[in-house]
Amino acid sequence: MRRQSKWPVAPYCKAATAHQNWHKTPDDPCPDRELARLLSARSGSWQDGANVIFMLEDYFSLQLKFATHYAAKAAVPLDVAIDRCTNLRRRLNLWGDTGASRWKLFLNRVKSAVDNRAEQVALCADFQQSLSYIEVKRSFGCFSYDPPDAYGTLRIHFVAPDGINSSPLAIENSSARRADLQELISHVQRTEPRATTVRGVSWLYNLQAYKRLFPTAYSASVQSARFPLHLNGSSTWGQVLNWRQEVKPDVRDQLLVRLNDMEVATPWLVFPLQALVATSQIEVFYDQFT
Repeated sequence: MRRQSKWPVAPYCKAATAHQNWHKTPDDPCPDRELARLLSARSGSWQDGANVIFMLEDYFSLQLKFATHYAAKAAVPLDVAIDRCTNLRRRLNLWGDTGASRWKLFLNRVKSAVDNRAEQVALCADFQQSLSYIEVKRSFGCFSYDPPDAYGTLRIHFVAPDGINSSPLAIENSSARRADLQELISHVQRTEPRATTVRGVSWLYNLQAYKRLFPTAYSASVQSARFPLHLNGSSTWGQVLNWRQEVKPDVRDQLLVRLNDMEVATPWLVFPLQALVATSQIEVFYDQFT
């Protein structure tokens, strides 16, 4: 009778030093074999599942743990907590009207797998969509923006793109980031006549490496938020990832330790860094970048 083989080592482990260290020898099976199996079954191969599993395992699992804790504190179902306290909808590219029905289906599926974390994380891989053409059109390198609201306020966002070889905020990359901003602002000047104000809400405003990219008046306006912060984007959750899109162990550990101190009305306060707010008239950006 043919001997049944052990679970194979998932290929992603070879590219992730931290995960590779979990294996005593190259022949050891992946310790998260159940998650690996689920992802592999969905993608049809270990290699395809490997492309997302490392980030999913750390980042999405962390968000699900956060949501589970919030659900218990607030006495709400897990799907409600996920909708309120994670950025999974954005990460799965299910934002807006076009993603509403698929997001609702995702929440229903997660709720049915409430006691199976591996299945929940695997569902994230199942439901992830590509960015829409409109969202890509409003992206310029590391920066993107939301169209002006009814008051003419334009929100800017920062996300490190895939395929880079060093931190996008390293001093040697400052010129490239300012070029990203120049391209974005030039585009806004041509296409968004209603824009009167630029606003940013992000944990990144705690970092001088980020603030130095902007006009002086904008950077000088940075202050604490005087309104409830939401956890549906990267303005707070972004601090958990490094520029390689890997979870930062120190931030993760601090966050997990603080979960017991979570207040239902202010769950964002358990994060090590708080999102700050910067605002200026858009002419300040036009003067510097156009």
